[in-house]
Amino acid sequence: MKRKTKSAAKRKGKVPKIEVTEGSGFRPVYASGVFGGLDPNDGRLIFFLDRLKPSVKKGKTVMELSKVEREMQVEVHMSPNQFMSVAKWMNEHVRRLGKKAKSGKKESSTSYIG
Repeated sequence: MKRKTKSAAKRKGKVPKIEVTEGSGFRPVYASGVFGGLDPNDGRLIFFLDRLKPSVKKGKTVMELSKVEREMQVEVHMSPNQFMSVAKWMNEHVRRLGKKAKSGKKESSTSYIG
């Protein structure tokens, strides 16, 4: 029986090319908040946008907050392992941003997990 070995690409230190494309439903969204949770079967994040709706009372020239409309933007489901990986990834970005803020640097940091 032959023993399994690492793929030729891994043995030679080559990493397969990753081609990034946008799906037909891809769209950037702004979120003012998120809710969701994690259970043994599913991680769920629901991003929302709060819209402030003002009103002006008769005879007054001052606007007051009438209501807040919470508009759901996107719901993301993932495995519990991926959910925990995303949480760790986000915490690392928060930690780096905190360090940069203390040092006065204004660099941004973008990376991915997958």
